Amino acid sequence: MYPPVFVSKPDPMTLYVGKQAVFQCSLTGSSPMEVVWHKDNITISSEGNYVMKCEKNKYSLHIKSLELTDQGVYLCKASNSVGVATFSVELKVIDKPRFVTVIEPVSAAVNDPLRLECHVNEDTGVAVTWTRDGKKVHQSMECKLSFEDKVAVLEIPKSKLKDSGKYVCTAANEAATNSAGFKETSGTLYVKGHEAFTGTAPLTVKWFREEKDIITGGTYFIKKDASSSSLELHSVKPTDTSKYTCEVSNDAGKVDCTVVLFVKGAVFSIMCNFINLTSDYATDMILTINLFYTKCSELQLD
Repeated sequence: MYPPVFVSKPDPMTLYVGKQAVFQCSLTGSSPMEVVWHKDNITISSEGNYVMKCEKNKYSLHIKSLELTDQGVYLCKASNSVGVATFSVELKVIDKPRFVTVIEPVSAAVNDPLRLECHVNEDTGVAVTWTRDGKKVHQSMECKLSFEDKVAVLEIPKSKLKDSGKYVCTAANEAATNSAGFKETSGTLYVKGHEAFTGTAPLTVKWFREEKDIITGGTYFIKKDASSSSLELHSVKPTDTSKYTCEVSNDAGKVDCTVVLFVKGAVFSIMCNFINLTSDYATDMILTINLFYTKCSELQLD
């Protein structure tokens, strides 16, 4: 009769949530042999997520789909009538990344530096990607990306209007093979150009063609925010030749500025003291009025 002896043992393992773990060992010794597996000093049964197998002198424990609770120290005990042998091995389980802090909405002016950042709880094997309005953001001189110490950062040294948009940060590892294997957070970045007008709120902006109010619809599209407004004319035709006026008002007063649009044959041009545009016939154009506020009692043209 010979006591049990382990001739091969598994090494410590580090695996991802959702993966399979297999502990396998080889034994010598006289039969009959009893082999029992323990986790954290608790006996494991071959059921549910655990499967124990025996083939000749090879014994194995299979964990079908790892969970965080499967992390710990596993012990294998082999015994027969003349002796006992044991070994232990550690299993570490890595979770899928989760965001501890998320992207906050950011607003800045043109040429200002911008920084978006978010923190994850896990960085082992984690890859981070950024998108803006659904398109992947790549590392460049205009946009610097980094991921260190569980912090994902997107930096824009000098912001431009085109940098505005919805930014999404995605962190992923091999913790799962489906959509649950990654997490994402999103935030909105808004880059403002120079102020077209200022004044004591509320400010009312109206556009006119000759003396008639213009509203968004058809070939007209009006954009407004707190400090600027623009009028877009789509598919310009000769019949769009006219005088266009932007009027800004508040309780203290009002001011307006007028431009004249000439559409002649295949070319049109706009001429006034603050804007000069030229474009092909049947294209789109934008009129932007640049104003500034001097006192609470009046609005002044730039």
